[in-house]
Formats: sequence, structure tokens, C-alpha cells
Amino acid sequence: MKALEACLLALVTGLLACAPAPEADPPDVLLITVDTLRADYVHAYGFAEENTPTMDALAARGVLFENAIAAATLTAPAHASIMTSRYVREHSIGSRNGDTRLEGLPTLAQRFAEAGYATGAFVSNVVLRRRIGLDRGFHVYDDELPSSERNRDFHFERQAGATAGRALEWLMTRPGSQPVFLWLHLQDPHGPYTPPGEWSGTIAPVPLAMKGELGVLPGNSGRAGIPAYQALGEARDPALYAARYAEEIRYADHWAGRVIEALEARSAKRGAVILLTADHGESLGEGGWFFQHGQSTAPELARVPFIVVAPGLAPGRVRGPVSHVDVAPTLLALARLPELPGASGYALSGQGGDEQFPRDRLIFCDTDGESAAYGAESWTRIAGAAASDRPEGSAIPTRSETVRRNAAGKWRPADPDTRAMGALGDYLARRASLVAAGPMAPEHVEELRALGYLPPHEADASEDANQASPAASPISDSAP
Repeated sequence: MKALEACLLALVTGLLACAPAPEADPPDVLLITVDTLRADYVHAYGFAEENTPTMDALAARGVLFENAIAAATLTAPAHASIMTSRYVREHSIGSRNGDTRLEGLPTLAQRFAEAGYATGAFVSNVVLRRRIGLDRGFHVYDDELPSSERNRDFHFERQAGATAGRALEWLMTRPGSQPVFLWLHLQDPHGPYTPPGEWSGTIAPVPLAMKGELGVLPGNSGRAGIPAYQALGEARDPALYAARYAEEIRYADHWAGRVIEALEARSAKRGAVILLTADHGESLGEGGWFFQHGQSTAPELARVPFIVVAPGLAPGRVRGPVSHVDVAPTLLALARLPELPGASGYALSGQGGDEQFPRDRLIFCDTDGESAAYGAESWTRIAGAAASDRPEGSAIPTRSETVRRNAAGKWRPADPDTRAMGALGDYLARRASLVAAGPMAPEHVEELRALGYLPPHEADASEDANQASPAASPISDSAP
């Protein structure tokens, strides 16, 4: 009898040994995008003030990518690339910012929803409203914009505390048995730089290259002055504006930390994947541009933070370069889900260092009227008619240049990079058709003007934002 029991025990033990290990629960996934956050104003990336304790803590226990390049220096196209793993000229939003719509490509949220995730998005910028198509795949897409900031007469945005509060409420109501994919977009530190209450006045003026005072520009863009929507009363010292910018970053960092804490509390057993980045940076005097973005693809606008934390991911720093188009492949790989078809990016683990992508990788960055190819130590741009998505852009002569980083870390003009120029030519030639977002409500046109994305009270700007084309009609499929 004992011999029979021993045989049965051996048989059962053998069967258990051969049986597949139970699949681990899928992790919760949090994507945080901070609007208008240049990398060098994050302490972990070298900013002198310790204004980003949340981001610094993520970097300490995760992988920090030192040379992350935005897909665009405007909000809507950058986020479309984040959600599709396609560069700006490869999706139907193109380089436009609020009057085109994402169509025809699968999204990161759709992939998570198909896998049984509860999906929620909480956004704070008017150009991310659901009319541009980024809501596909989200069970909840909260784009209510109930408040306004200084210099803006319309209700067009939501501050970090309010957006994070909505996200926290949503997290608390999700059943613990279901994994979540949460996208949190924080508007701060987009201008005007007005950190609320206790966050204001906590950072001393930050010296910029420009000394002395600046005047206020008549409009919301231009060189050698403070954009009209950025004006802070009678303040004219650029160092004060830089400090207020850093304080808004501190404010956003705090609320990002609250959401991270809540997510990881619910994810204690299943684990959490967190990726934090920004849509683009901000000019703080470079080239004579102050407190604005979208005017070029220059490094101060293109370089953004990119930090990943996940179970089993060893801390480290990777030189790169990496891109917004790597966000979706990375999150899907860490969640053990199939990749998006036709993705232009790579799944970044950080564990292979710079070996996880080609050494000679070129990364594309766009704005309306300009496209650039970034390498590890150089960037090459084409501007003018060849890179414009607007009919009026056909009158702008096409020009190009290459800039390299010298031994001191400064960007300096260099001989043309023929490989990058060829890659840019191929890239622009394969641009996708743009899709109009449909007529915009008049109050939303005014919001865009107030935010600085449309010229104030010009008839052609209003007509451009309110194109009569239905939402599924193409705007253009090639350069003029």
C-alpha cells in the first residue's frame, strides 16, 4: 500500500512539475504626461532646485532616459504620437494643433481595453478634447475644463489638483480584480505661470541668459518679449518668470505623486507600470524666444523627461535617444500585451542600455512648418514649404540646417548631415492624409485664442479652426 501511495505521489508531483506556471496578474499601468515640461527643469535631469521630488523618486527606482525627444513641440500632435507609436507625419492629426482628428490607426487605449483593462483618461488642455479622436479606447475620457487661469477670460483648462482629483476618484471606484490603464495629463506648467497658493514664491528667480527686463509683446508669440498671455502684472524680469515656471512644475509634480501613490496602493499584488513624460518643452530665452513653444523643433522644445518604473526593472540611466513613439510599445511590452501594428517605436526596457535600439537611430520631431531628425549628438531640420501642412506655407522658402553638440555640450551650426537630410526627405514624402476635426464650437475657438494657439481676432484664424469639412474628410495628403 505504501508503495502504491509513493507511486501516486510521484505521479502527481510529476504532473504538477510539468503543468504551466499560473500567469501573473496583469499590472496596472499609469501614463503621466506633463504639459510644457522641458527636461532640464526636472531635478533628476540637472535642475538645481529640488522642485520635482516625485519625478526624482521615480528616476531613482526606475529607468531615466537622458535624451528623450518629443514627436512634436505642440500638444495635440505629440499626444497622437504617444498614443499610436506613429510619428507626426504618419498620423491624421499631422503637425496641426486642435483642428485635425486622429483616425484610422489603433491606439494604446484600445489595446488595453481589448485586454480587459478599465481605461480612463483625465486631460486638462483644450486641444485634447475628445473631438480630436484621442478618446478611442477609453471607457472614461474626462475632458471637462471648468476653470481658467490669469489673462484668460474663458473656461478652457483644468489645474493639476482638479484633474488629479478626478483621476483619484475614478481609481477608488475600480474593482481591484480588474487591471487599469490610466492616462493623467497635467496642464501645469503651461503658461501663464501662476502656481496656486502655497506653491507661489517658493523658488528664487532663476537667472537666464537675458539680463534686464523684457517688454510685453502685442500678441501671443514673437521674439525678444513676453507673450501677451504670459504677462504677470507689472513683472518684466525673465528670471522671475523662470522661477514661476519651476514652481508650476513643483505643483504638477506634487499631484502626480498623489496619483502614483494611490495607484501603487491598489497595485500591491499585481504590480504597477508607470511611465512619465511631457508633450514638449518651453523656450526660456533660447534664440530670443521667451516663454513659448511650437515655433521650432529646437532642443529646448524637443527634449523632454522620460522615466519608466515597472516590476523587475532595474534602476538605471540610458543615453538614448528615445522618442514619444516608444511610449506605446514600452507600456504594452511591460504589460505583456501584443504590440500595435506598424509601430514606429521600440519597446524600451532599459536593461540593454543603448543596445536596445540602433546606434545610428534618427528620431523625428515636428511642428507646423518644420521637421527635424535628431541623432545622439546632432539634429537636422527642414523648414518652410516642404514641411508645412497649411496652404499659406507654400509661399515660405524651404531651408535646412544641421546643428551639433560640441565638447562643452553647446549646440553649434555644423556641416550638413546628408544622411539626416535624406531621412527627412523620405519621412516627409510618406506623410498621411490629415482629417478635419469638424466645426469647432465658437466658445472653443475663443479658448484656443486665449490659450495662445490661434492669433487673436483674425478672420482667417477663425475660418481655419472652423473648417466646414466633416470630421472624416481629408485636409491634405501632401505638402503644397
